[in-house]
Amino acid sequence: MTRALALAWLGVIAAVALLADCVASARPLAYRRDGDLVVAPNLRATGPAGDALRATLGPDDWALWPPIAADPIDVRTGGALRPLAAPDAAHRLGTDDRGRDVAARLVHGTRTTLVTAALAAAFALALALAAGLIAARAGGAVEASITATADVLATTPAVLGAVAVQGLTGARGLSAVVLLVAIPRGADTARLLIARLRAALAEPYVDAARAVGASPARVLLRHALPHATSTLAAATAITAATAVLAEAALTFLGLGAQPPAPSWGDLLAQASQHDLRWWLSIPAGIAVTFTASALLRIGR
Repeated sequence: MTRALALAWLGVIAAVALLADCVASARPLAYRRDGDLVVAPNLRATGPAGDALRATLGPDDWALWPPIAADPIDVRTGGALRPLAAPDAAHRLGTDDRGRDVAARLVHGTRTTLVTAALAAAFALALALAAGLIAARAGGAVEASITATADVLATTPAVLGAVAVQGLTGARGLSAVVLLVAIPRGADTARLLIARLRAALAEPYVDAARAVGASPARVLLRHALPHATSTLAAATAITAATAVLAEAALTFLGLGAQPPAPSWGDLLAQASQHDLRWWLSIPAGIAVTFTASALLRIGR
């Protein structure tokens, strides 16, 4: 995947996540009924929806529906329940084991994944900055202790970490995914940051800054930290990619997004439970693979 393609994919995914309620919703973007115009009921989630609304529209009324006129959580009202139905005109990517529209859950799962990735990346970056700056500023035993702790956290097996996080904090769902990804990735990023800061603090221009009276904090923040920005940017992108994969994997194991929240991992889990129905596995698998690959490409 080229860098331009990676950026384009991430742009599309971000737009879908931001506009998920306008892309997939059982409520129209706007409708006119009995002479009254209602705008954006899909964003307010109020009033009748789906077939219940369609039944109340008269011959002179109209409704502007999203591209995917289905709710990601509730099954479509009216008609027979159709769990695990193959794609057709009513459900372009079929339905899941509860009769919910797969396309709608895929769209809203994009928001779940990107929010998780952004929170994990931000938390890991904050941990790395705090640990790295403290270690570089204090040096000596403090730096050695922080580095040793970071080594342990960065090498903790993922499954063991998931069990430990759940046992110690009781966290489940997306909070567990964020903690599981952010703590080891933040520790690994802190190790890289400490090394980069130490290298920067040994540069002649830093000695020159000290010679003209720059304070230790200014030397560290103004002169040494910019030396590590490229490292931090790459590590943050890798953390986000790790979070995308972890959200899918942990939801597959029942530790990630909790039902009925839409999630790519939930679709993959359902596919494994129901003879790998392709409309459950392939779209979600492509979304996870391409998003993680794009983030890793940006992080190179």
